[in-house]
Amino acid sequence: MSHHNGVRRPLAVVALLTVAATALAACSSGSDDGGSNAAAPATLTEPTSPVTITYAGAAYAADQIQPVLDAFHAKHPNITVKYEAEPFDDFNSVLAARLTSDKKSIDVYDVDMPRTEAYASRGYLADLTKTFPELKDDVDPASLKAATVDEKLVAMPYQTSTNILYYNKTLLDKAGIETPSADASARLTWEQVTADAKKAQSAGGAQYGLVFDQIDRYYQLEPLAISAGGSAGGNGDGNLTPAVTDAGWTKAFTWYGQLFADGVSPRGVKVADTPNLFAAGKVAYFVGGPWWGAQFTAEKKLDFGVAAFPEFEGGTASTPTGGWSLGLNPNDSKEKANAALIFMKFMGIDDGGYSQYLTSLTVPPSNNEGSAKFYESATFKDPRFAGVVPLMKYELENTATLRLQTVGYVEFEDTMTKAFDDIINGTDASQALKSASSDLVSAWAKYKK
Repeated sequence: MSHHNGVRRPLAVVALLTVAATALAACSSGSDDGGSNAAAPATLTEPTSPVTITYAGAAYAADQIQPVLDAFHAKHPNITVKYEAEPFDDFNSVLAARLTSDKKSIDVYDVDMPRTEAYASRGYLADLTKTFPELKDDVDPASLKAATVDEKLVAMPYQTSTNILYYNKTLLDKAGIETPSADASARLTWEQVTADAKKAQSAGGAQYGLVFDQIDRYYQLEPLAISAGGSAGGNGDGNLTPAVTDAGWTKAFTWYGQLFADGVSPRGVKVADTPNLFAAGKVAYFVGGPWWGAQFTAEKKLDFGVAAFPEFEGGTASTPTGGWSLGLNPNDSKEKANAALIFMKFMGIDDGGYSQYLTSLTVPPSNNEGSAKFYESATFKDPRFAGVVPLMKYELENTATLRLQTVGYVEFEDTMTKAFDDIINGTDASQALKSASSDLVSAWAKYKK
């Protein structure tokens, strides 16, 4: 997948441009019923005459998804899928415009999992419950939960994700640090990793001891708060009461801020550049997704290994997860809705789903059958990835933590990214989190009227 339109941005929760968040919030009146305003048919029928549907996506570039479309067209010759790739940073505003001002300009579209409830509340998603009543037999539990709002299935999950801890064996050996195990039962604590990261720097080999791939993004940082005993960031009715100032959040991000204050983690490095630091052999420990595997294995001199995403001492194991689903435009005609749902079924269910047609897999498909190909990827057969497949399976089954499910997620994501940036740059964690909480109260007020 490409760096710009592939897994990097959809799996990482990117802070929205203010205009995008504003545009989406302004369209909250798009549905009078406050939720999904159409139900999909219970039975799908293969069209007997040509039908063209438009698919707006941000997870894949056009050339990446083309093999999937080619396979679909071969199996369903009367349905043509017109794919329109959109930049992830602009996707929210594009959807807001096209699903309100021009209600039938798209038929099916990508749904970033944590935004599912926000989209449903705006009337952007059709109810798929009767069409796919047995989806639990086909997809992983976290993906299904993310696609469900008020006990209704409103999206078709097709990809998920997990994270691992990469380590540079050369740097650890130089510092006399024992290399960690890939076994989840031997999970390190953040406290131990911090101590060893500093030791690796002191030994003169590591420029940085510990670097998070998505250095200021809630997708990867949420598990820190959860592990320390905090919440996902909101509670109460609709998860619209901010909960980012409790002891867990304060502990986790006081620790996180100290990494940068001590120079263990780098200030002034953009998210796009973090994996390059590890690939160049400058980082002892790197927290990231398996999608960086191809880049790291290409570095023949990089002697690395993988271990479980750490937890806080006395805390619980928690790992990032989530990816993309597909939503159906509730304003579609019956003819187009039927064709769009046949395509959604192809992507998420048929013969293991879309993943079998991609030239390379960088994240696990939500589909249980389709995930087998991901685990068989050539990248993971590299000896440096020893143990990674059972580890990823374990995390997805046992420690995967969904991002906050709330109609106010768009504002939440933007607010927390700003708070994390402040903490990285030296603002006291308690102060930054209190400020974020106050901002969320204001941003979420419109949902409580």
